[in-house]
Amino acid sequence: MKNKPVLDNNNKEREARRTSLLSNPQFWSIVVIFVLITLHYYDNLTSFRLFAEPDLPLGITRHTIDRILYLVPIILSSLIFGPKGGKITVLIAFLAMLPRSLLISVEPLSALWETVVITLIGSLAPAGLDRYRQQEIQLEATKERLESTERELFSKVQLSIEQQRQLSVINTFSRMLSQSLEFEQVMSTTVDMVMGVMQVEVVIIFSLDDDGVLRVVSYRGIQEESAVSLDGMRLGEGLSGRVAETGQPLIIEDVSAEPKLCNLPIAVESLKTELCVPLMAHGKIMGTLFVASRMEREFASPDVELLMALGNLVGVAMRNAYLYCDREIAAAQLKSSEKRYRQLFENAHDAIWVQDLTGTITAANTAAAELFGCSLSELVGVDSHQFFLHRDYTVSSAIQEDLLSGKGEVSQEPFRQKITKKDGTEAIIMLTTNLLSSNSHPDGFQFIGRDITKEVRMQENQSFYLQQITKAHEDERLRISRDLHDSTAQNIIAMLRQVEKFSEENTQFSDDKLKFLWSLHAELKETLQEIRELSRDLRPSVLDNLGLLPAVEWLVEQLKNDHSIKATLEVTGKDHRFAPELEITLFRIIQEALRNITKHSLASEVKVNIELNDGETMVTICDNGQGFNLPVTTGELSRQGKLGIDGMQTRARLVGGTFSIVTNPGEGTTINVTIPA
Repeated sequence: MKNKPVLDNNNKEREARRTSLLSNPQFWSIVVIFVLITLHYYDNLTSFRLFAEPDLPLGITRHTIDRILYLVPIILSSLIFGPKGGKITVLIAFLAMLPRSLLISVEPLSALWETVVITLIGSLAPAGLDRYRQQEIQLEATKERLESTERELFSKVQLSIEQQRQLSVINTFSRMLSQSLEFEQVMSTTVDMVMGVMQVEVVIIFSLDDDGVLRVVSYRGIQEESAVSLDGMRLGEGLSGRVAETGQPLIIEDVSAEPKLCNLPIAVESLKTELCVPLMAHGKIMGTLFVASRMEREFASPDVELLMALGNLVGVAMRNAYLYCDREIAAAQLKSSEKRYRQLFENAHDAIWVQDLTGTITAANTAAAELFGCSLSELVGVDSHQFFLHRDYTVSSAIQEDLLSGKGEVSQEPFRQKITKKDGTEAIIMLTTNLLSSNSHPDGFQFIGRDITKEVRMQENQSFYLQQITKAHEDERLRISRDLHDSTAQNIIAMLRQVEKFSEENTQFSDDKLKFLWSLHAELKETLQEIRELSRDLRPSVLDNLGLLPAVEWLVEQLKNDHSIKATLEVTGKDHRFAPELEITLFRIIQEALRNITKHSLASEVKVNIELNDGETMVTICDNGQGFNLPVTTGELSRQGKLGIDGMQTRARLVGGTFSIVTNPGEGTTINVTIPA
């Protein structure tokens, strides 16, 4: 009894599929065609004939053409209902042809042979179509997995870069606070750095005096009138007053939902999200650090922790500024700040080391020792150059020279660097360099590095995997193209010659019969032409036999002849054959670009320029079509189902090339591809 609902559901599904099939006009069209062919095939039993024709010479019966006609419903079923429908139709056709071949035909062996041949030919349609569809599905699934992996890697790299940037800011911020006791200068610099690292529009620093009143000491992003009205808040008033009272950070995700914590001037400034942390020094609340955004923003735990760390440093700076005349207290505060920095330095997940101007490592954390594959005691005091490959040290040396020349105190962007560990193995790190100075004189450099070897290897494996998929795709195109040319096309040519010979030798037929035979001959000829064009599109033989330039000339001529577009090809440089993978890559990129022009651009003129240089090959494809709005990244086109541009870019990247596209609505489109020779 438990299985009864399942059986009922299965019966309902089968009944629904049966009803859908019976209501399909295409299904009934195929049934009608099949029935008419069968009635004509058994005309001696049914007295029904679509057309009349005498027996053919050379032992071929008049029913040969009747059996060939069974290919029509087989091909239609394969196209409409898929491989399963094609296979069922092949089986039914075989069963329909078999009785006459065995029981009625005068020459049963010959008739049976014809029946088997027609059945085998018909079986190729569903089998070939099924294989092609499966390959397309597999390639699409693989591409989706690769895109997902690429997005994940990009997210991790972005997170790593952001963490490195934040750590560098904290380091520079700490050094700045420890080197200056000028209160206004420190507070102004603090506001600017907090605004940059937290990426907010509003920053306010409040100090808490002995009477429990909050004073605005520095701010950015609000009007002066708002800052004046905020000055003088007491403990418990508004968001900053609450934080100063409790000593705990507080977040308001929606200002409009917390009117009691929102002071009137802040509401006038149209703020959406607020975060406030206390400024602590030796367990005492020195004030509050307030940040806000005018857009909806979610402050995560790392944001709060980072602002708390900066707030502690600001609190220490405040206390140092207030007590700068007392040297002992100032020294204690500086020692506390250094201790916090030392803890941050030693416990950081990224490798951090300091070296003097000669390259000798003077300080390092545990993560740096693990990065270089040695103990901390072994690392400090050694020459750092022994860990770097000389041929790959050029970028790092250039950055150090720029810092020493006064072009900046911190390198703007992290850069990739190869190192050699103590055991001789190589690793790839993402490196940031800072200049360390005292009394305006450079003392050395601080490096912050993160091991990205696994990420790089994963990207390399991803590229290799995609190359293999692309190669397999091209090999399969070549195989299908050859099969169509060597097998299917040759079979149709043989049939063409049979029909042509039969028609020419039997001139005594009526005009209607001859007209039918020659129309059949024309249809077979058109089918042959379509198969040849399909074979050329899959893999043009001119590309394998003559090379890239003749193949591109063929594409340009085809564009002019088939679409009436004024197309020109200009080649500069010495012609030569490329490696097979480079030839097929450039050909597919140009083929896809020209195909997109015919489908979407409405262009009347196309120019293809190929520049052959010693070290690289540059291809430019320009049209005067309608152009389009190009998204920020080509990946957005893929998500919209427009895979052509993304496919061209992927092919160029796989062979170490570059791809760019310039377009605007009404201004045409220009594609530039550069491939190393």
